[in-house]
Amino acid sequence: MRGICLAFLLMATTASAQTVQVRSGEHPGFTRLAMDLPAGTEWKLGRVDGGYGLVVDAALDISRVYRLIGRQRLARLSAEPGQLNLGIDCACHVTAFETKRGTVVLDIRAGAAPAGSRFEAPLVPVAAPVPLPADTPVPLPAPAPVPPPAPGYDWQALPPPSASLADTTLDPLREALLRKLADGAARGVVDIVDRIPPRPEPAPMPEQVRIGEAPGFLPDPAQPITPEGRACIANDRVAIGAWGSDIPAAEEIARARAALVTEFDQPDPEAIARAVRYYLHLGFGAEARQLAASFPINPHDRALWEAMANILDGRQQTSDILATMASCDADVAMWAILAAPTPTPGEVEQTEAALRSFSALPVHMRQHLGPQLAERFAARQDANAALMVREAVTRGAAVPTDDTRMMTALAQQDDTQLRALVAEGGTRSGEALIALAGRRLDAQEPLDQATVTALAALRHERRGGQEEADVARLHVLGLASIGDFAAAFAGARNAPDATPALWDWLARTGGDGALLTHAVLPEGSPLPEAAATTRLSLADRLTGLGLAGPALLWLERGDRLAVAPPEERLAAARARMQQRDARAVLPLIARMEGEAADRLRIAALEQLGTPATETTALPAPSPVEGGALARGRAMVGDAADARARIEALLAR
Repeated sequence: MRGICLAFLLMATTASAQTVQVRSGEHPGFTRLAMDLPAGTEWKLGRVDGGYGLVVDAALDISRVYRLIGRQRLARLSAEPGQLNLGIDCACHVTAFETKRGTVVLDIRAGAAPAGSRFEAPLVPVAAPVPLPADTPVPLPAPAPVPPPAPGYDWQALPPPSASLADTTLDPLREALLRKLADGAARGVVDIVDRIPPRPEPAPMPEQVRIGEAPGFLPDPAQPITPEGRACIANDRVAIGAWGSDIPAAEEIARARAALVTEFDQPDPEAIARAVRYYLHLGFGAEARQLAASFPINPHDRALWEAMANILDGRQQTSDILATMASCDADVAMWAILAAPTPTPGEVEQTEAALRSFSALPVHMRQHLGPQLAERFAARQDANAALMVREAVTRGAAVPTDDTRMMTALAQQDDTQLRALVAEGGTRSGEALIALAGRRLDAQEPLDQATVTALAALRHERRGGQEEADVARLHVLGLASIGDFAAAFAGARNAPDATPALWDWLARTGGDGALLTHAVLPEGSPLPEAAATTRLSLADRLTGLGLAGPALLWLERGDRLAVAPPEERLAAARARMQQRDARAVLPLIARMEGEAADRLRIAALEQLGTPATETTALPAPSPVEGGALARGRAMVGDAADARARIEALLAR
């Protein structure tokens, strides 16, 4: 009996130790993780510090997860015995379900979690099974309790400035050394002293203060300055391409971290600087920022390194150390342009210096910073510089990344490449869809049904994010472009930015049914927000349908119509003629020349009973010389004279 129980226990242990591969996939609107668990495996998903945790009785292999997905939604992933930790830095939520075959699926979607989602509760470890009663013939040992979930590694978390230097070294090695030293002291082979060499005082920062031009002082011609007189940051301080090494990255990082402190736990400034610069060379902005904040280093170096690290991670700048540096004819111009989404008003940016610095970067850094720099130049309406950035990125790159392909598609205005990125569902599929839809709609070209459907899914995914308003606007206008004005106007309630362009699509492409449904406004309603040309088009179309009253609601109201542009007064006159209100037509077209005005004037006079041939009794006003007051008096006189002649004609 005991042998049978031990056999079953061994089988259970083997089953629980089975390694399960975690599979991944990037889809439009969400990132998916899936794992095929053995039948009957219990699991539980809930909230932990930094994201979500999945408690599961299986060993998980996450080595292949990031081969098919990026870190846009799933920033971090770690597996430990009994738990999978998902680090989420975006405004996203995670849901889970299990298929009939036992596959557990985790979906990471943008936006807030649905109300009442059970996965938002704090994660509580699965309770350990209750031991067998004491009278059981062969009791099995009670399993060890599941340890509390530990948060996964937060790659952007900074240690507190007051933390011990031991927090940045190898703790196991330190504990082993302390244990050996204590053992040696107990046996008398190690002598412990109570005096530690004094820590050297940090060297004072050099002060460079200059007000005006001091006698005998000449600026260094090799050191450019900004128009404000600030010294430009030297090239060697931002030479990120020269901070690398031929040694494999893992080995070089280990060497760099091992040399941070000396044997007496004193920080080595040169070693710290080398380690921070090496992290920046690799593109590890968060790690460089953490290391720079953990040691007492030169504040000017720390500010510059943190600014460069923020650029590498796409974070907002927290200092102005790069402000006005875009005007420097030096390598720092590139970093200053990258730090500023839009140029500083009045600042002359050294584009050639920025392009020269970018072209000298290694391939991996050009691929990392290229899309961001191309976007900066595009925002500055510098298409030529953006094209040169694209060419520098593709030079030497064996396989273009999604970022590079996106940049190329935008620079070349290649809709085919944008459609391919959307269809592949990669890390830039959402941005490619936004760019594709925006380009076609701005050109007043209709979208296809598949693109509109994809925009609807992206609108749901980006709820609560920075791009929510842009995607909502594109979705509304996409619906209008395919003629679904009912859905477009319904969706416009939550996308007010789309309203002016939506009325324009209705005026240009809407059928008579859609026009009658949406453009016939209630009496007394406010004038809708639309361009003047759109309002004129809607008014003329409604007048053509015999709806003069609704047409007038689209034009300027009240006394403002008398001083409205000639096109609006003509549209109002046509509507008034349809209403047979000739007395209102004549003031609208007074002193207005042209065939359209003449036709309306003749029709109005004939409607009032005056023969069209007698309109010659209204001569055009003669030009008046003199100042503004003289011309104003002449206009009043001409108007009074014309009114008297019209009244005489009407009386006749």
